[in-house]
Amino acid sequence: MPRAEFYSFVASTLKKNKKIFPDAAAFAERAAKYFQDCDSTTIFSSVCASCKKDDGCFTCPKRRTKPYTLSGLCLALGITKRQFKDLKTNKCFCDAVEMALLKIEAYIEESCISGNLNGTFALAILKEHFGFGEEEGEKDFKISLSEKAGEFAE
Repeated sequence: MPRAEFYSFVASTLKKNKKIFPDAAAFAERAAKYFQDCDSTTIFSSVCASCKKDDGCFTCPKRRTKPYTLSGLCLALGITKRQFKDLKTNKCFCDAVEMALLKIEAYIEESCISGNLNGTFALAILKEHFGFGEEEGEKDFKISLSEKAGEFAE
């Protein structure tokens, strides 16, 4: 997306005071378009400038598609990460948001396992955005009962 087009898109998005998405299907449709755009966009390596191949980059092993990222998804949707997190907690949108997150998470994991992404970098992304490394052990909590409820508890 050209810079001027991007800025006008952001400005128009920020001016909207109505709902971001009318329903979960609209969210899912825009998210799917982002993933399709990533799959059809080629990212060239810095080595491509000095490449001497006659058949171009189409057979080059350095040729990659645009990676799936949470930041890229939010930009494509025209929302902030805070708005994305709000949609995640909205019961109408939570399944569609979770599916989009799973697609990004799977991409990161598969890229790391296949050697296309540095493991340390992948772990940092997964910790930051997907909660990897959080302990799920027992948490201490205290329950306070009223005097009358306390009598029944004893």
